[in-house]
Amino acid sequence: MPVVTLDGDELRAGPCRDLGFTPRDRAENVRRAAVLASEQSQSGQIVLVALISPMRVDRDRARQIIEASGAAFVEVFVDAPLSVAEARDPKGLYKRARRGELSHFTGVDAPYEAPVTPALAIRTDTESPEQSASRVMEILLASTEAGAKTMNQTQLLEDLIEVARRAGDVIMDIYATDFAVEEKRDDSPVTAADERAEAVITAALRQITPDTPIVAEEAMAAGKQVSPGRQFWLVDPLDGTKEFVSRNGEFTVNIALISDGVPVLGVVYAPVTDTVFAGSEKDGAYIVDAGAKRTISVRDIPDAGAVVLTSRSHGDYEVLHERLEGQTIADWRLVGSSLKICLIAAGEGDLYPRLGRTMEWDTAAGHAVLRAAGGRLMVLDGSVADALRGGRELSYGKSGFENPNFLACGA
Repeated sequence: MPVVTLDGDELRAGPCRDLGFTPRDRAENVRRAAVLASEQSQSGQIVLVALISPMRVDRDRARQIIEASGAAFVEVFVDAPLSVAEARDPKGLYKRARRGELSHFTGVDAPYEAPVTPALAIRTDTESPEQSASRVMEILLASTEAGAKTMNQTQLLEDLIEVARRAGDVIMDIYATDFAVEEKRDDSPVTAADERAEAVITAALRQITPDTPIVAEEAMAAGKQVSPGRQFWLVDPLDGTKEFVSRNGEFTVNIALISDGVPVLGVVYAPVTDTVFAGSEKDGAYIVDAGAKRTISVRDIPDAGAVVLTSRSHGDYEVLHERLEGQTIADWRLVGSSLKICLIAAGEGDLYPRLGRTMEWDTAAGHAVLRAAGGRLMVLDGSVADALRGGRELSYGKSGFENPNFLACGA
């Protein structure tokens, strides 16, 4: 995370060198520090202000200045008994104050009003610097994640659509060539399109949300380890590589944002047809194709029966029929990649039961679109009927990022 520190002593040697220690000068010192902090925060930095600010009214004013700029204000009370502070006295200031050489000195001849409800209070007399720093980091991470949850989802979706299109352009350039196909450790195919599209996407996401971890398929396949935390990106740069290799056009670019295990927004882009499926908790779900944008939503299963979507490249159809026992089936459709989930979101299908190994990056973006369209992606422990009656939603950030069997469905 980009961080800048505003230290009280350094401020008094620079922009606040004309100020003394009277109450009026102290108030102005805090005001200037708050203005500098708010300006620094506008460039996306976390600003750590290490400042003796003894009066509550001055700290409240600093909060108002910083929050008015759109930044978050986090008050950390660094606490120690006066006797401990005097025993440390690295600059000899307490000794000078006791000798009368410094006036209006906090704790000696000037008061200190402790915060009433600080975001965090740390006791430097009872914990190590490392322990204190760790606690500060925890609250900063929580504050950053809370801010990310309230980011402008509408603009973020628009940005992601452009990123997915750029990745799609790279994919289509390679699609038009006699590309080579290699195998990864799990024997699944990989091409230059997977790797170059991922590079485009991850570079763009680092620009858009520099503090949000990225879990991307090819990086993970290469052995990169990521601790995602509560909020992170899931990226499948080319979902449906087998469809890409067979040149049937049914492959997609998948990008999703996960918050507390839930896919809160996602984009699925099909480069061959130039079709975008997008959705978020705020904006609902929509398709962009042929230059037009239209809202989509799931449908109720028709009286004539469900349209079941299944994979072109995976699936034990005998077992699928067993899981679907008791369900009226009107039609079966074979579709590649995460398009199956998106077609259910668009009301063009009803059920997509998937048995066997998938990874979180395979499903997250489609799941976000499906949720935004009013649908569900459920863990499939038993029959489809059981999942429809009361299954539990698939979650993200699991150890190993591997999915269980699941069922994508409408309302």
